[in-house]
Amino acid sequence: MLQYYGLTHFPNLFSNFVKNKKKMIQKIFFALLLIIPGLAAAQNSTDANGRKQGMWEKHYRNGSLMYKGNFKDGYPVGEMKRYYETGVLKAKLFFTQKGRKSKAELFSEKGNLLAKGNFTDRKKDSIWNYFDTKKRVRAVETFINGKKHGECKYLFTNGTVSEIINYSNGVKSGLWKRYYPQGKILFETIYVNGKLDGGFVRRYKNGVIELSGAYKQGRKHGEWKYYTSKGNCEATIIYKNGIATNQQQLDAKQQKAFQQMEAQKNLLVDPDKYRDNPDGYLQKLRERRIKQKRGRR
Repeated sequence: MLQYYGLTHFPNLFSNFVKNKKKMIQKIFFALLLIIPGLAAAQNSTDANGRKQGMWEKHYRNGSLMYKGNFKDGYPVGEMKRYYETGVLKAKLFFTQKGRKSKAELFSEKGNLLAKGNFTDRKKDSIWNYFDTKKRVRAVETFINGKKHGECKYLFTNGTVSEIINYSNGVKSGLWKRYYPQGKILFETIYVNGKLDGGFVRRYKNGVIELSGAYKQGRKHGEWKYYTSKGNCEATIIYKNGIATNQQQLDAKQQKAFQQMEAQKNLLVDPDKYRDNPDGYLQKLRERRIKQKRGRR
């Protein structure tokens, strides 16, 4: 019956099929062994002059990827990504002008964006923005040749300016201002070649001057006047090259500040005593504040 239906040779045909399949798999396997090293070589290749060409990858000792990017004639081109040893993205860069310039995004080990800016010849250049964990801009700095140059701003979490410092070739030079979170000026003064030199004015939150004086080559010099929150002058200290000439009045001013601090010491809470009980620390703070408010009535 098998012969009638032409199936007498079926077992042989099946056996040959299995043998041919095994040979085919073996051929594919050996072909892959030859191709894969070739692909790796094509990925990290150099030209006759030893210059990197094409896609390059480098790994840490533990096998995780360190960086991946394209090269042309030894220079990085286009996008390159760098990683921490843990595998988290460390930096994203985009190269132009034969690798001289790049736009960069830098990340923390937790994956949060830390900063965005530009590099020229591997040095920070032009404007850099720095971010907190909630992706809010907290600082804006300007650079030339890797050094701070020009106006640098630092921001509160609400986006208002907390501080402005001017630099010249990496050295503080020019106006320096600090602000209250509401936007009013806390103090302002001037730097010259990295040293305070010029007028200094500090203000209360209501805008009234609290302290005014001047610096000379980084030292207090001349009259320094202290005012109440209502604008009344309560003390004048005269300095010469950082040394007070009327020491008694300075001592009296410092003694008054010390007495004010002593009067409030019972309202202070030592956080170290509540290291293992943060809720208790916060509760104690609230109690002290309530007590302080009652004492003012």
